[in-house]
Order: sequence, then structure tokens, then C-alpha cells
Amino acid sequence: MGRTARSAGGRVRSARGRAREAILDAIRAAEPLSRVEIAAATGLTEASVSMTVRRLIDEGLVVETGRAPTAGKPRTLLRLDPAARIAVGVYLDSGVATFVLTGQTGGIISRLARPVSPVPSADELAAGVVVLLAGSGVDAARCAGIGLAGAGLPPAPGAELADAGLPPAAGAELADAGLPPAPGAELAAATGMHVLVENEATAAAIGEYWVARLGPERAFAALHMGSGIGAGIVVGGQALRGGEFGHFCVRVDGPPCWCGARGCLEAVAGPRAVVTAARADPEAAAEAGLTPGVASGSPGVAAGSRGVAADFAAVARAARAGAPACLALLEESAAYLAAAAESVVNLLDLDLVVLTGAGFAAASFVYGPAIQRRIAPADARTWHRAVTVTVSLAAATASATGAAALVLQPGLRH
Repeated sequence: MGRTARSAGGRVRSARGRAREAILDAIRAAEPLSRVEIAAATGLTEASVSMTVRRLIDEGLVVETGRAPTAGKPRTLLRLDPAARIAVGVYLDSGVATFVLTGQTGGIISRLARPVSPVPSADELAAGVVVLLAGSGVDAARCAGIGLAGAGLPPAPGAELADAGLPPAAGAELADAGLPPAPGAELAAATGMHVLVENEATAAAIGEYWVARLGPERAFAALHMGSGIGAGIVVGGQALRGGEFGHFCVRVDGPPCWCGARGCLEAVAGPRAVVTAARADPEAAAEAGLTPGVASGSPGVAAGSRGVAADFAAVARAARAGAPACLALLEESAAYLAAAAESVVNLLDLDLVVLTGAGFAAASFVYGPAIQRRIAPADARTWHRAVTVTVSLAAATASATGAAALVLQPGLRH
């Protein structure tokens, strides 16, 4: 009997938790809202909404803000208190750490970008968190925790990284992304804070959902380009777990990829592949101001490189200025990426693709039109839909913001 009672209690708490997250998400997406509007948006009963909202107001997460006139009794409007919950998001890529402090409405309270070691220590990251919080003027005791995102970082679904083991094979990729093999466990120990981890692309998708205030009814793919290529998918207000967009096979006879397969999008058309091709082409190298040639050691790491992301940005700047060799390299890469994006759109029947990350921020003028051209004919003739391809307004900070959002609203992770 005791086991049944505990099980029933767990179900009650779970139901309350789902109602709580659904209400917070509805308000976040379209605040201010009345209780009646929240019930309509979430499918919850008005009684459940009233009870849960009362708790959220008592906790200081939701505040009443004026009244909306109606034919009957005016309705009290609700919004989130942006300062009620705060969290730190950290994104690591190419020797640079981006730190953001954000509240539950997705606005950035404070931001910091600083160079870090190729594989930064927990103390190095913790020092960045301290500087971020000190500069914000916010009491560090109010911080709910830290979200950590990075290229190639295997997520630990529903758990703190400190409690999650990473597979041995992850070590090389984490080091390549500038991450130690157990970054979250060490960061949690160094800061004494709750730490969650996430892959950069999934974090970017969550950041876009959070900052752009997309409703849970809007399914979309966020294609992320930093030092590599990834994609995060959000459906029903939750990030889908698993999948590797960068390892779609786009050329059956293509070059080997670090994952063990051949012809992966990452190996054929990723930022590293573009930079390597630019350095191997004297004309493109001159246009982008890159030193020709490829150094020995890690595949594709160029001599004198400032990092893949910075070198790719140099190629993009040259292409935007009209440099023909650099533009041709980006157009070739974009053709492969557009084909992979088309597969994602068709597989999941999406009508929104968001380009995010520093790579797309620099080169969306090539990639955006290429994706749109690729998917438009089938959309018109076969699927009878219109797919929007857009560039994130928060491309540079989406991964960091999304990592922080996971701390504030863990229900975003499926």
C-alpha cells in the first residue's frame, strides 16, 4: 500500500510540475496573459490554472500587471518577473568562452566573452562566472545554476553532468571543442553550483525558442554553425534528444569523418573543411588573408590558424566583399548543407528553419538563400507549404542563452 501511495504522490507531483512548466511557458511566449487565456493556451482547466498561478505568485515567479477590459468582469493580466530566477549560460568554442546571465524571460542581464585555454580548466571557467556575476551587480546567491554548452559535448539528459559519465570516445572530440572530458563535474565542484550540460546545437535551438518567444505549437529546426555544424529540433516546446545533423551522409564517396563514417556533412562542407580548402587554394587564401598550407597533426588544422571559427569568418568576410574564390567555396558548402536541411524539413514536416551560431551570423547571406532555393520547389509542388528560413537575432549568444534556459526551465529538455 505504501508503494502505491508513493507512486500516486509522484504522479500528483509530476502533474503539478507539468502544469507549472506549461503555464510558465505560455506566459513567456505571449505575456501578458489572463488566467482564461492561459487555460485556453495550455488545455488546463481554469481551476488548475488558478491554483498553479497562485503558487507561482507566492513564489515571486509571476506577477499581476493591470487588467484587460472585457464585456464582463475585467481580467487580471499576468507576466513573468524577469529577475525572479536567473542563471548563467556558458558556451565554449574555438578557445573562446561566452558567458551570459539571463532571467526567465530570456533577456540578457550581463554578457562576457573571453579567451580561454584550448582545454579550459574548471577554475578558469569558474573565474569567468565570478567576473560575469560581479559585473552584473546581481546577488550571486540568486543564481539557480550554470548551463554549459559546447561543440561535441554529449548531453546528460535529465541529470547534472556531475552525476553523468561520459563515454571514453568523447574525449578527443571534447578536447577539439575546447572542453575537458568532465567539464560539468569539475565546474560544479569549483563553483558549488548546480550544472547542466548540453550539446551546442540543441542549446542554440532552446535559446532561439526562449529568446524569440516562440509558442510550443511552433516546431522548428535551428541549424547551428560554430567550429562545426549541428542542428537542434524543438517540437511541442521541447528539444528532441539525439541525432547528429553534421553526420548526415551527403557524398557516398566523400572523405572520412572523425566519427568513422565517410562523406558526412561535417567532413565535406563544415567550417573546418571550408577553411582547409581555402588554405589549399592560393587565391582564396590571399582573399581571406590566410596563410596557405595545412599543418601536420590534427586533420584540417591550419598553420597559423586563429581557430576554425575565426578563419571561417575571414573567408565569409572576403566572400561578402566579392572575392570570387572564397565565394565559390561557401557556395559549394552551402549546396551540401541545403540538401541536408531539406532532408530535415521533409522528415519532420517543419515550416521554420533558423540559422544560428557565429558561422551563420557571418555567412548567412550565402547559406540562407541556398537553403531556400533548395526547398522551395518541392514545397510548392508537393508539400503545399511555405518554409521560412531566417537568421537568429541572437546568433552569437543562442547556445549560451539556451544553456541557461535549461537551468531555469528543465522541462524544455525531452
